[in-house]
Amino acid sequence: MRILFTCYPANVHVYPLTPVATALQNAGHEVLIAFHDHPGIRGSIERVGLTPVPLGDSNEHDPRFRKDAAQLRSAEEVLAYAKAMNLSDKELEHWIPYFQQVSCGMSDYGRPDLPYAADLVNFARSWKPDLVLWDPVFGPAGAVAARVSGAAHARFLGSCLDWPAYFHRRIEAARPQIRAAGLADNPMTDLIRPLADKYGVWVDEELLFGQWTIDPLPEGVRLPTIQPKVPVRWVPYAYPEPLQDWLVQKPEKPRVTLSLGESLRRFVDGDWGRTPKIFEAVADLEIELVATVNEYQLRGIDRIPPNVRVVEWVPINRLLPTCSLHIHHGGNGTSLAAVANKVPHIVTDTDESMLMEALPSAESSEFVINSGTDFGVVEDDEPEATFKVPAKHVMGPIWAEHVTKYGAGIRLNYQKESVEEIRAKIEHVLTDKSFQKGAQALYNNWLGTPTPSQIVPIVEQLAAEHRP
Repeated sequence: MRILFTCYPANVHVYPLTPVATALQNAGHEVLIAFHDHPGIRGSIERVGLTPVPLGDSNEHDPRFRKDAAQLRSAEEVLAYAKAMNLSDKELEHWIPYFQQVSCGMSDYGRPDLPYAADLVNFARSWKPDLVLWDPVFGPAGAVAARVSGAAHARFLGSCLDWPAYFHRRIEAARPQIRAAGLADNPMTDLIRPLADKYGVWVDEELLFGQWTIDPLPEGVRLPTIQPKVPVRWVPYAYPEPLQDWLVQKPEKPRVTLSLGESLRRFVDGDWGRTPKIFEAVADLEIELVATVNEYQLRGIDRIPPNVRVVEWVPINRLLPTCSLHIHHGGNGTSLAAVANKVPHIVTDTDESMLMEALPSAESSEFVINSGTDFGVVEDDEPEATFKVPAKHVMGPIWAEHVTKYGAGIRLNYQKESVEEIRAKIEHVLTDKSFQKGAQALYNNWLGTPTPSQIVPIVEQLAAEHRP
């Protein structure tokens, strides 16, 4: 069987799909990964042993940095839809990042006037895959390519929750209220319609959400939707590199990790005071803190305590087996890596909203995301507008609630808690053995989920049933 994955051009999207793509490849299927030929990502795909299919021009940066790119939705529009749908506070915190931010990437990569979707469709027509597994954040262009080429197709939710399916239902149910508010009937359907019209493809729920969905997020974290799902175990993965000696040796003191994700540190200088506060909190503890942070996250820190080892990058699946505690931001990759290694959590979080407010360039600060920086590349043009980034990860509250429910860790509101309170929390999780029992419970749930190799026959059967 020929299988074509689509992937948003970022490592946090490459890593989750790698174990599933490798399992399908090891079962004898021909597997390719289509992506925007973004600087750095082609090499990432090659390093994990998969075959890349570059789309577009490798000399061009992400389309969201074009002057005509889709702009982040205004706070007023985001909240107007939320009011029309009568969203709860918890639902609102899901709706904000999905509608305000993620939909922009989906829109940009689905534009019929840019080469990414067109290249994907043309390649699918020529190669004729049997199955297309598409990344929702890269947009539904994979579904259009599957329809045009006669392939079965499904989504792979490696990097986000199933916001598209969840909020599609809420939008459809609130259509009268949305119209009464003077808003577009369904802005998410509108994103794909121009591309679908270009290729004569009918927009229906199958095009929007796939014929089924492969979901590596655990029960209790994923959103409830009616779409058919194939659960799969999230296998922590990062591209291989030579094993460092200090990771082989047993640590003399309890080892604690501080991992704050791979994404925002490319865009934002500083760390909202989180890293310096944690460094100060651990300075007098009999532990070794391994902080996987880069130069941008270290800005503003005058002193690194002697018991802190700063490593810009190390494979998390090599580091965590040596650790007694994992302090992290609540991203899926870092959270599930701790689950897979039975390590208790401290999830850093805040009480602020995920809503991003536009700021004039003149008011820019170190905690602003703009259209000028990505993968270490700075554009020549000064951006006209910037958006202040909340000091939290969208998944932070969800993972904090999940690990707390199982007794596998605690939440750390680092904005409100003092250095002394942070120190006490770290000592508490390290010394209270109940957290290890909670981590074991999460691990048992993870272990009970089918492995990537175990879902291969299911994927083969579904592809055969759904292929036109």
